[in-house]
Amino acid sequence: MLSRNAMDLRAIAHWVARHLDGGIEHEQRVVRIASTLFDLTADLHDLSPRYRRLLRAAALVHDVGRSVNKPEHPRAGARLVLRDRSLGLGPFDRRALAFLTLYHRDGLPALGDESILRAAHDRVALRKVLALLRAADALDSRSLESPRLVFGLKKRRLHVACYLEDFSAKARRVYLRRKKFTLMEDEIGCTVEVDVRSAEALTMVA
Repeated sequence: MLSRNAMDLRAIAHWVARHLDGGIEHEQRVVRIASTLFDLTADLHDLSPRYRRLLRAAALVHDVGRSVNKPEHPRAGARLVLRDRSLGLGPFDRRALAFLTLYHRDGLPALGDESILRAAHDRVALRKVLALLRAADALDSRSLESPRLVFGLKKRRLHVACYLEDFSAKARRVYLRRKKFTLMEDEIGCTVEVDVRSAEALTMVA
């Protein structure tokens, strides 16, 4: 379960922006992608709207630790979420958000061993939210061109077409990283297919 009090996403965005001097354009794009993934796969994950709001908040804060320690930013970000009282979260939501921040990139403890959480947290639901966050983060980049994304879901097969102006080998390699979608396949129960294409193909169709 989550707190009945809705998190103030605008206040969270301001908090993140104060820490990340370079702006939060990446975070805002991840919010939009994560929201699309949540809505598109709603029949598969069966999460309540409160988890959609938590996912959006996590998309905003997931990289905040870069302001402290870029190589270790998931751990640094989780500490910031837990310790900074100006964030304005209750203790229950704070720990859920710290959990999502800590594991948004690599690693995940066995179910039931998530020490940052408390007994009342729905660990299965939070792992689904984490799976959506990881997938959304994988479909945008802080340093490369952000692709134009087209989503399609048929039964339990999610197809994502990424259209890029810069159709370089590096861009293709970044957006085709399979490991970022493994958790979504495991927790949401769908196959994820990512297809990277030149933006010229989209222009020709239009």
